[in-house]
Amino acid sequence: MRLFYFTLAFMLFCGSISAQSTKDYAVQITATTQVSPPSITLKWKKIPYGTPVYSIFKKTKTATAWGTAIAAISTGDTTYTDNSVVVDSAYEYMVYCTGSTLLVTPTGYIYAGIKAPAIHNRGALVLLVDSTFTDSCAAELSNVMRDINGDGWQVIRHDLSRTLKDTAIKSIIKKDYTNIPNVKSVLILGHLAVPYSGDLNPDAHPDHKGAWPADVYYGSMTGTWDDVFVNNIVSANPLNRNIPLDGKWDNDLVPSPVQLQVSRVDFNNMPAFAATEVQMMRRYLKKAHTYKMDSLNVRHRAIVRDNFGIMAPAGEAFAANGFRNFSPLVSFDSIYNLPFIATLADSSYQWAYGCGGGSYTSASGIGTTTDIASAGAVHAIFTMLFGSYFGDWNYQNNFLRAPLCADTPALTSCWAGRPNWFLHHMALGEHIGFGTRLTNNNNPAVYIPANYAAGGVHVALMGDLSLRTEYIKQPTNINATPVPLNGANITWAASPDAGVIGYYVYRTDSVWGYYQKISPMVTTLSFQDTVGTNGLKYYMVRPVKLQTTPSGSYYNLGIGITDSATVTYPLPVSIASVNEIPVDINVFPNPAQHTLGVTINTIASGTMTMYIVDISGAVLFPVTRQLSAGQNGYSLDVSALPSGIYTLCVQTGSNTVVKKWVKL
Repeated sequence: MRLFYFTLAFMLFCGSISAQSTKDYAVQITATTQVSPPSITLKWKKIPYGTPVYSIFKKTKTATAWGTAIAAISTGDTTYTDNSVVVDSAYEYMVYCTGSTLLVTPTGYIYAGIKAPAIHNRGALVLLVDSTFTDSCAAELSNVMRDINGDGWQVIRHDLSRTLKDTAIKSIIKKDYTNIPNVKSVLILGHLAVPYSGDLNPDAHPDHKGAWPADVYYGSMTGTWDDVFVNNIVSANPLNRNIPLDGKWDNDLVPSPVQLQVSRVDFNNMPAFAATEVQMMRRYLKKAHTYKMDSLNVRHRAIVRDNFGIMAPAGEAFAANGFRNFSPLVSFDSIYNLPFIATLADSSYQWAYGCGGGSYTSASGIGTTTDIASAGAVHAIFTMLFGSYFGDWNYQNNFLRAPLCADTPALTSCWAGRPNWFLHHMALGEHIGFGTRLTNNNNPAVYIPANYAAGGVHVALMGDLSLRTEYIKQPTNINATPVPLNGANITWAASPDAGVIGYYVYRTDSVWGYYQKISPMVTTLSFQDTVGTNGLKYYMVRPVKLQTTPSGSYYNLGIGITDSATVTYPLPVSIASVNEIPVDINVFPNPAQHTLGVTINTIASGTMTMYIVDISGAVLFPVTRQLSAGQNGYSLDVSALPSGIYTLCVQTGSNTVVKKWVKL
């Protein structure tokens, strides 16, 4: 697939419109919620140009289109209250502003919820470790695996040579994707092969047209990647030159929707920093671990430093990435215009955006890689940068990677402007990899403005994709004690976090496997596991708190602590005894319009009956199915049901588990 840019018209050094502010090109949204009666109230900053009319759109998290507007606000108000919501759910909103007289239509996005459900299972993550670090960072890598596994991921690790070709690495990933259920992500630690692809220049400089780094190749499990058409031998940087059969791909755009989230932590060829690759990897992984343990003094606020303004004639507002994303995450009252490097060297900001005319090693008005090295610290967790050249990140002393190399490093960095990024789901517990894939696949655009190069192969996240915005201090002293012929007794000491309201207990048969929830939320410090199959079991305990953010509230889970025990149960699990085994059910999307997905987790095989109950008590769609141990998936066609609140019921013998859901 080919992508062309009008380089003369849209160069990054073209003039800006000084009378307008980039913040006006983003509708900055926050939300407050009410439990009874349930409501979500959106609030946004007024656009001060023209006579704005704000159209409100609403969809489920997984829907790929917005449909028609649910409201239009034209009275000058900047709030909207949605009463068609239920507790224990979340909804995605777009506020679309017309009549503003700006060059492009301002938009804003928020994922808002009332006690949105906890995310227990995030899928399987393929961890690719550059063997340079296998021994030198052994302790830190163990922490990485424990932290990721403890956050609901199954971890599949491969230690690989940095001389291995990208095609061989992708074959390893694809084998895991094919053979292991629910593979969602690829995290690369180190300088494993960097795929290059395309004949593109999203920064619009003619001398920079060619192949760019394309880690998204590792997340594309379908579609064709060619190496036969592009014949570019004139790029100023030899790394960008791309000729047939040279091992660099032709694609400017990802050839089909990306299946896997991908990110990389890579400190190769950064001599501006005195530390070695190994030293930088160690301190990065240590800070990431400290952050996930909720042991950093992180201030939930943001910096936006804009040195571009509004770019004529297209009306691109690069820094709107900061205002649009940061408002639902930290609120629009907590976004500041301050010097970028000097401020972050001394003070903590969870989010930071900076842009300016660039080189491979600098951004005008922001600074240089050497400045970051001299400052010694970037006290941000998530950084977003934009400017010419340095989005091509596999270059010596590259400015995009520099924040991750500091003595006290930032933890992620991305090149946000061409295209725009969309990370608003993180306010209710999603990790940054979720927004990375969302941005990869925003072509055709669900989220607008997408900006130039939407769907481009150059879109990449530097850092750990599993990172989230809120963590909880762990409980301690877990002890799984076998009780002969009666399972195991799991005990633990309380989390020191005063907001913790309870704990969940999980179990798996393999050390880095998928931990299945085996308990309801418990408010004591022990749980008795009495039903299962005999053998070695790994147990996990995770704390939960009701977390409030500028996007509402959600049940936030902390990183789990683990212990193991060899367990014998009173009776072997069989179909006959499944009636006594609790099942855990989830429905999605919620609200649903056409199809309701159902996942049922159980620790044994058996028979269940599933049905829907409407508000009058009528039983709809009863079916009987066989359950397999683990996760079971079903799909129900609910398109013919009237709008309203329904209850999904799953019955195993005398045990019935229910889940409320809404039909749009």
